[in-house]
Amino acid sequence: MKAKIIAIAVLLTTIVSLEGGAVFVGTIASVVNGGTEAVLIVEPSRYDNTGMILKPYSAVYVYANFGGAVDGDKFKFLGESIGRVQYKTAMGALATVYGFRGTVIPIAVGQTNY
Repeated sequence: MKAKIIAIAVLLTTIVSLEGGAVFVGTIASVVNGGTEAVLIVEPSRYDNTGMILKPYSAVYVYANFGGAVDGDKFKFLGESIGRVQYKTAMGALATVYGFRGTVIPIAVGQTNY
């Protein structure tokens, strides 16, 4: 009986976190605010669950826990779009891009099953 309850709980958790949210893969271009935010470059992938069709290689601003991440690290993002946001680039200019808030899952170098 316990095994069935646990299996159902895991299934429901998975459905809730993916349904209706944004899912994409991106590589860090810049980590911001001590790892709580980052600019990601969207990678061409099998995921396009953003509701807005992100173009490959476009920049997006993500609010998530990037603790310990560095430029070039790859992540799978799960979360929600928060519309357009502005951020200051390394050159000091303001850029307006799509913003997202959620969770990131690190993708190891050479990993292909994400």
